[in-house]
Amino acid sequence: MIDWDAPSLECVAIAEAWADLRDLLLDENPDGLAAVEARMAREWALDLASADHLVDVDRSLAFRLAANGFDAAGRDAVGAGSMAQWQVDVLSGLQEALLWLLDRVDEEDHEHPVVDPELLGELQHRLQVPEIDPATGDWVSPDPGAEPGSDGLRQVIDVLVARTDDSAPELAAAWLVHSLGRLRPFGRISDRVARAAASYWLMAADLFPLTVRREDRNAFSDAAAAAGSDGLAGLSHLVATSQRRSFLQAVSALGRVPAEPDDLTGVISEISDQFRAGPSSLRRRFAEAVTVATEVFWHAKGRIAGIESDLGEAIEDDSGERRVFADYSPPDHPERRSWHRKQVIDGVRRQGYFANLRNYSAWNRIGLDTPNGRSEILLSFHAVGQSFRGVIAAILIFYRKRGGEIYDHQVVSREPFQINFRDTLPVARKRFETWLDPAMRSALEVWRRSE
Repeated sequence: MIDWDAPSLECVAIAEAWADLRDLLLDENPDGLAAVEARMAREWALDLASADHLVDVDRSLAFRLAANGFDAAGRDAVGAGSMAQWQVDVLSGLQEALLWLLDRVDEEDHEHPVVDPELLGELQHRLQVPEIDPATGDWVSPDPGAEPGSDGLRQVIDVLVARTDDSAPELAAAWLVHSLGRLRPFGRISDRVARAAASYWLMAADLFPLTVRREDRNAFSDAAAAAGSDGLAGLSHLVATSQRRSFLQAVSALGRVPAEPDDLTGVISEISDQFRAGPSSLRRRFAEAVTVATEVFWHAKGRIAGIESDLGEAIEDDSGERRVFADYSPPDHPERRSWHRKQVIDGVRRQGYFANLRNYSAWNRIGLDTPNGRSEILLSFHAVGQSFRGVIAAILIFYRKRGGEIYDHQVVSREPFQINFRDTLPVARKRFETWLDPAMRSALEVWRRSE
C-alpha cells in the first residue's frame, strides 16, 4: 500500500533553499552555477555507470573525475589517462543525457513536469551508451525495449499524474524507480531510464539528480523491489538521503567556482557593484540558519550533559582510573572554536563537502578516560562552503588520543545533519533528535568494543 499523502522528508526546505540560491547565482555568477551543474551531471554519470558495471573507478577517483571532467585534460589531471575511449564515451553520453534533462526542466513553463511516453522513449535513446560484456569482452547490442506508447508505460504515468499534485517529490521519484524497474519496459537499461526519469522529476521540483552511494546500492535495490508489498517509505527515504547529500555538496562547490574578472577594471567594477547593492534580502535570510543552528546546538549541549551523567554512573569507580567529562565551545568562541579543527576538517573531507569554520563553529565533546587511554566523541557544528550560503551541518566523530597523537579517527554519524535558511526550529530540532540517537549509539559501541 502506497501512502501518497506521506509528508516530505526535509526535501521541501531543501528545494526552496536551492531555488533561492540558484536565482542568486544566476544574477551574480551564472558561470559558477553552470560549473556546479556540469559537475553534478558528471557525478550522476559516474554513479550510474558504476552501478551498471560500465566503468570501475573507486570513490577517490570518481570524486576527482567529477571535479576535473572527462576530457583528456581532466583525465590526465587525476591519473586516469589510460581509461579506455569507450568508457570515456559512456561517461560523456550519460553526462549529456543529464544536462539535456536539466535544459528541458529550465524550458518547462508549468508547475509539474511532463513525464510521458515520448520523454521516456527519448531517454531510452540517449541512455543507450556503448557497452562491453565484462564476461566475454564482446560489444552488447542495444535492447529495443518497449514501444513508447505501450499500455504498461501508460499505467505508470497515469498513476503519477493522478497521485502527485501534492505528493512529496521524493515519493514520486520513488514511484518511478519502483514501477519502471518492475515493469522493465526498456529491457536491460530499464533501471537506468527509471533513475533518469526520477532525476527529471526531482530537478523539476528544484532538487537534484538521483545518485546512490555505493554503500546504499543494495539497500536501494531491495527497497525498490519491495515497494510493491511494503510501500514506498523505504525507497523514498533513500531518495531523500541522496538529496541531503547532493545539497551539501552543491552548496560547498558554489564557493569554489567564483567568476573572476579578466582585468583590474573588472575587479573594481565588481567591488563597486557589491558595495552599492548592500545585503540582499536572501543574504539576510542566511542568518536565520545561524539562529536555528545555535538553538539546536544548545539543545544538543543538554543532551550531551545527560549522556555524560549516565556514562559516569556506568563506568566511574573509587579508583579514579575511569572518568567521563563533557565540555563545549559555544558558537564562534574566540579561543575554543579552533580546538578540534583538524579532526573536523579530516572528518568532513570524507563526507564530500567543505567545512567553513570561519563563518560558524561550535562543538560539544564527551571525553572518556580509562587505563587504555582517552577516547573522545565530538559533535561539530560548522558552516558549509567557502562562501556562506545559509547552510550549517553537523557530524559526530570518534577518535582516540595517546601522547598528543590522534588515532582511530572516524565519522560515526551515517550522514551529516544539516540546517538551511528555510528550516524552522521545531522541524530542525525534531530531525536532530532522530539523527543524534543512532549516531551516538554507534560512537559508544565503537568505544565499548575497543576497551
